[in-house]
Amino acid sequence: MSSHETNGLVFVFTGTSGSGRKTIAHHIAKELGFSSVVSYTTRTPRPKEINGKDYNFISRKVFIDCDIAGEFFQTVEIDGNFYGIKKADIDEALRKDGLIYVIVNRYAANRFKYTFGERAIRLFIYVNKQTIMERMLARNTPTDVIDHYMNHYIEEVSYRKDCEHVFENMNLQETIDKVKATMLAHMPTTTS
Repeated sequence: MSSHETNGLVFVFTGTSGSGRKTIAHHIAKELGFSSVVSYTTRTPRPKEINGKDYNFISRKVFIDCDIAGEFFQTVEIDGNFYGIKKADIDEALRKDGLIYVIVNRYAANRFKYTFGERAIRLFIYVNKQTIMERMLARNTPTDVIDHYMNHYIEEVSYRKDCEHVFENMNLQETIDKVKATMLAHMPTTTS
């Protein structure tokens, strides 16, 4: 049994695309000082996405070779693009910190819950469709990306009923505060 199956706590940020889950996750983790495990994908980076922070962007061939070699904890294909998280990245982050976070879709969130059980805390973040549309239009998001988000919204938002915690992100700072308080409540306390 590998270490990721027996040790550590994983905060699993999931929810609707365009909900602000990445912003919230990165902000809280920076404040609390723990590591992100970044997913790999074969899709093209979107405007303002940073390789190694938002995703590790790799070619289809490299992804498939890694998958065949058994390097991924979980993979999924969405709209012709592959996504996955490497086992070694999870193990290394847990060994280093014991507390990690991931930003994933519902398929990966399910895999984390299956593998980690109660040590996987799913934090579902969402906003309504109209708010997503308004935010993306304000950021001049390409039409094809907006269409993609809208087409997957119902499927994505329905997953909230399966998660341990659900947050509607109508005010970024309020949502950050609520999510952070929830995370702190799950974290082990140490006595000296």
